[in-house]
Amino acid sequence: MKNERMEFDIVADILRVATLGSKESEFISGCDLDKDSLETYLPVMMILKLVNLTKDTENLYQTTNKGLEFLRFYHGLRWLLWGKDFDYVLVNVMNKLKKEKKPYYVR
Repeated sequence: MKNERMEFDIVADILRVATLGSKESEFISGCDLDKDSLETYLPVMMILKLVNLTKDTENLYQTTNKGLEFLRFYHGLRWLLWGKDFDYVLVNVMNKLKKEKKPYYVR
């Protein structure tokens, strides 16, 4: 399996970096993105109201409450699916249930 990030992972990285407010250069280094990718994601995230833009001397992007809610759900889902150590907790439990003759939920 390639170690490529999915779109949700990239969005979560951008939101994480923007939590306290960040410039574009901080996204490029903190999220390991190139400028073209950043210019693709940021406008969409602004339309979805996941980040706000403040124009001072430089553009400053900050995660909104909706963006923080996205991060909360994102990390909750990751924990549910992969557990603390990315061990595919949910997948392992489902496989164990399939192997049991009478799973716990069948009486």
